[in-house]
Amino acid sequence: VQMPAGIPVATVAINGGQNAGLLAIEMISLFDESIKENLKDFRKNLNKQVRTKNNKLSNIGADNYLKNK
Repeated sequence: VQMPAGIPVATVAINGGQNAGLLAIEMISLFDESIKENLKDFRKNLNKQVRTKNNKLSNIGADNYLKNK
């Protein structure tokens, strides 16, 4: 996508509504401390979820992970 100079564009994936919302929240969090703290908590929880899934994948292997998802 090309936009003329002076028109900033933040690009997210097609059907990427969740990431578009997170991008908006990240910008708002620059000016709102409570939103900033909620975003930090969200990211900590997301990190924990990813680490849990990664450990499960490492322990049981990809084939079994897909079967037991």
